[in-house]
Amino acid sequence: MSQLISNMWLSFLLILTFLYILYKYMTRHFSYWKDRNVFHLKPIPFVGNMWPVLSFRRCMGEFLKDLYDSTDQDYIGCFLLDKPALILRSPKLIKNIILHDFNYFSDRIATAESDVIMSNSVFFKKGPMWKTLRERLSPVFSSGKLKSMSKLIITEADSMANYIDKFVNIPNIDSKEICAKYSTNVIAVSAFGIKAHCFDSETAEFRNISRNMFKFSLSNTVRQAGCFLFPNVIDIFKIRLFENWILERLQQIFTEVMSIRVDMEKRNDMIDILLQQKREKNMSDYALLAQAIQFFLAGFETISTTMSFFLYEMAIHPEIQERLRKEILKSISENGGISYEAVQDMKYLNMCLSETLRKYPVMSILDRTCTMDYKVPGSDYVIKKGQIIFVPLLGLHYDSKYFPDPEKFDPERFQNMSNFNNDGFSYIPFGAGPKNCIGARFGLLSLKIGLSTIMSKYELCPSSHTPSKMQFEPKHVFLQSAKGTALEFRPL
Repeated sequence: MSQLISNMWLSFLLILTFLYILYKYMTRHFSYWKDRNVFHLKPIPFVGNMWPVLSFRRCMGEFLKDLYDSTDQDYIGCFLLDKPALILRSPKLIKNIILHDFNYFSDRIATAESDVIMSNSVFFKKGPMWKTLRERLSPVFSSGKLKSMSKLIITEADSMANYIDKFVNIPNIDSKEICAKYSTNVIAVSAFGIKAHCFDSETAEFRNISRNMFKFSLSNTVRQAGCFLFPNVIDIFKIRLFENWILERLQQIFTEVMSIRVDMEKRNDMIDILLQQKREKNMSDYALLAQAIQFFLAGFETISTTMSFFLYEMAIHPEIQERLRKEILKSISENGGISYEAVQDMKYLNMCLSETLRKYPVMSILDRTCTMDYKVPGSDYVIKKGQIIFVPLLGLHYDSKYFPDPEKFDPERFQNMSNFNNDGFSYIPFGAGPKNCIGARFGLLSLKIGLSTIMSKYELCPSSHTPSKMQFEPKHVFLQSAKGTALEFRPL
């Protein structure tokens, strides 16, 4: 009996010793910001300042906005578990870091080193390789290429309208799912050169893939949040960004399409550009596949989510909806239909879309890693090599200094785009500088064609399940509605 008690005490002491060592290890950096005289909130052992995110009370964008709102300093320190991270508040400093002094902050935090496919994408590439890869992909998004792609996009927008016709005058239709089907079709035909048929079948393969890429699950949360917040852990355990079956199936599809398209007539889409790069620059199959998959995942989520937030705002602001519809119908009449040229002329549509991107930046944070010691202009503070940097877009976009009455949906803010970002970056929904979103123009074109098609045919009305106030889903990496965007589509 005494031996048993002795063993229990020994086990207890070993556990206490382990917990003490773990506590000391996880708090070893907690004096970091205090030592540098940087404003910060008091961290909690083992979680740092991350408890609101880890407990699924706030999404990452809202968490950083809360930190942003806690002070008026140019920057604020925080802790990702035990790791110090710097949150930027000053638009002028942000502009310096992601534009003027880009060479000090050329790398993103995110990693996919353990993923043989995604590690080759331009998003995850670090050092000089990302620049070479980006230059090779830039021709995909030239004005000429976009104009050619617009015909494919218009066809998918018409398919969307035919699909919506099945649900007119029915309340509480899930507008996000409609937008997701549209964006999946657009990306599949533009990037992969194949028809996804999402409006023809509820079990369409590409829609199943896109749905599983971003559905909430513990696995997806660890994979996708981890690559941005805890890249070292992702690398150590060799965790891939997406489930194996998703990447393997996309690889099969892509390989089949590439082999078929080699001898076919050019379509002026992404596949043509990638085939050209393979011939002229000897790009590997993994590198080619990575760009197509990145285009698919980034474009799908950005387009579908922004569209659904846009439709929501139109439904709860009928006066704005009506004014926009008049512009769209006038432009369609003058141009003989929806076209590349027609959507470029829709000034109020652009204003409404810009305001939607202000309130709902899908990727609500920008991240960078300091690659060389950097002295912050006008201060004695030096950002050390390896320091994690965050730019909180929700904080900036909801700051009343830059956007009075920020909760209000007010497209008039964007009547003159030249008023923005002159002295610093306060409005950057697609990022800025050399690493801004390479597909932003394609995304905007797809959004304008899809939205103008819907607005020209249907009145958007709120339903009983339409949120009266938008709340964001805390379990998702990207900005999402926690209660969906249920609407009613009424034919004009």
